[in-house]
Formats: sequence, C-alpha cells, structure tokens
Amino acid sequence: MYHYRTGQKKDLAQVIDLTISWTEEDITLGYENVAWTPEKLEKKLNDYFYVAELQDVIVGYAFGDIRWGNAEPVIPQTDAYLELHEVYIHPEHRRKGIGRELVQCILDQAQQHQVERALVGSSNRRWKDTAAFYEELGFQMWYIQMYR
Repeated sequence: MYHYRTGQKKDLAQVIDLTISWTEEDITLGYENVAWTPEKLEKKLNDYFYVAELQDVIVGYAFGDIRWGNAEPVIPQTDAYLELHEVYIHPEHRRKGIGRELVQCILDQAQQHQVERALVGSSNRRWKDTAAFYEELGFQMWYIQMYR
C-alpha cells in the first residue's frame, strides 16, 4: 500500500533518480534542462513537497509553493495561491491514483493555511491527458501557449 507524506532531505536521492527517469522518458518538453542537484532540490523542500512511497521506495513526488501576484486576471493580485511545479510518478506505478493523491495532499495542505486557489502549468507532450487529469481535480483552463 502506498504511503503519502511530506518530503524530507533523506528522500532527495530517490527523487533525483525519478527526475532522471522523467528526463529519459522525454515526455516533457524542456525537462532535460532542469537537472536537479540535491542542493537545488533541497531548497524546494517545504510544506508543499510530498512523496509517495511503497516499501521505503519513493515511486512519485509532487511539489509547489505559495505565491502572490502574477496570476491575474484569474487570481487577484492580493490573493495567495498554490503553484504546483512538478508531479511525477514512476511509469510502473501510474494509473493507480498516486498523482491524484499527491496533488490532493498538497491542495489540502494549502487549504489548512487558508490558501484556496491553485495554479498549474505543464509542458507535457501529452497535454490533453495532463489537462484532463487536472480538470478532474477541479482545475479550469486559463490560457494556452504554443510554439513552432
């Protein structure tokens, strides 16, 4: 059974292994440029960094942080909001509700701090699937950005 909890410094090596898997999958445009190090990722550890583990192995993670401004017109400049930055589940553990549970843990944590709004963006190549995932969690489309 999967266990969900806030991430800790001791988890970072396993999380970095997952980020390497993410890069190798080539499912997110530009993710190959992220290149997390333990030092950089440690700065992301906060109340909004969660891991999913199975028998002491981290199989997924998600993190975000609280922000203000830069989300108008959908979120007023004065309102705090949660911005989700990364959600990744190892391919062998997908389609089991882990991503949904991780995001819900972070949303619940934000609500405990009186933060009701959330924002997420993605450069996933399977953007339709990604949009459907977040719509199931109550998110709505704000805008689309494309390139060629």
